[in-house]
Amino acid sequence: MADSFGWDIGGVHLKSARLTVAGGSASIETRIVPFEIWKDPSGLAGRIRGLLAKQAGEHAVTMTAELSDAWSSRAEGVRAILGACRQALPGPPRVLDLRGRLVGLDEALERPLEVAAANWLATATLIGRALPDALLLDVGSTTTDVVPIRGGRPCPSGRTDTERLVSGELVYTGCLRTPPASLAEFVPLAGGWSRVSPEHFTSMGDVHTILGSIAERDYTVATPDGRGRSRADAMARLARLVCAEVGTIGAHAVEAIARYLAERQVDQIARAIVQVMSSGPRVAPVAVPAGAGAFLAETAARRIGLETKPLARLVPRLSGDDWARAAPAAALAVLLAEESGERRFMP
Repeated sequence: MADSFGWDIGGVHLKSARLTVAGGSASIETRIVPFEIWKDPSGLAGRIRGLLAKQAGEHAVTMTAELSDAWSSRAEGVRAILGACRQALPGPPRVLDLRGRLVGLDEALERPLEVAAANWLATATLIGRALPDALLLDVGSTTTDVVPIRGGRPCPSGRTDTERLVSGELVYTGCLRTPPASLAEFVPLAGGWSRVSPEHFTSMGDVHTILGSIAERDYTVATPDGRGRSRADAMARLARLVCAEVGTIGAHAVEAIARYLAERQVDQIARAIVQVMSSGPRVAPVAVPAGAGAFLAETAARRIGLETKPLARLVPRLSGDDWARAAPAAALAVLLAEESGERRFMP
């Protein structure tokens, strides 16, 4: 049987998933590769080719990178990304639209805004086939998706990024790239409260490195100062949030700032969950964390009393790596294989 590939083209990462069905077993392999698309938009096709370990198979694409200011409009961005996929992939890929359909490439090119920023729908659709009522909580490097699922289908209040920002279903907070100054105007220091410097000195990737929530290998974006990803490097950067150095305020003070910022981020996600759950018929108290920041989703969900279920356990017929970190790409590969009649993976 031909492999099925899912692609999630983001602004700072390329995520791919390869689903292989052999005999009575199925496995999935995911890859997450750093790629700051605004620095080299013309290099996208080459990067995609570099991720293709095997040519044969069917491909489906979703994206969020169209919002990058590498292009003058989102429509231009969508068309450029799809053009790169046409060049790099063997055969025209299918494209996920905002209604959850896999449409042909030509249709997607004609209606670019209908396929923009649709990646959350892939994961939510997959979850809905296992849990009729649930809440997807996907915390990535940059953003968080909070998607209600009712009656086995995604039921968002909004579809576009702007609509979802208003509804609380999209929160611009993630485990790596979020500026700490966007979470707090003041942080605890020396028994008082210090204002923060909103410079690009540090990021939440440093906070979660200091707290041990992520390892160096998980810090998959560029650091603010271009230096290393060790705990010591992260401590030095976070100290600059209050225009200081570790040697002047002490490691304990930097760690206290990190703990406070992590709490503020969890609160931000928890508030969005409460907003989304209040917007329509009650969602069953089951949350499905996903993404590189699943640990934040888990903490936020439990803080407001939700049960959590790991995404991978919802698809027991599928073996493989920690594919929930690249959930939209993996879900897209599964949905494509099911639509092609290869096999049913969901209960």
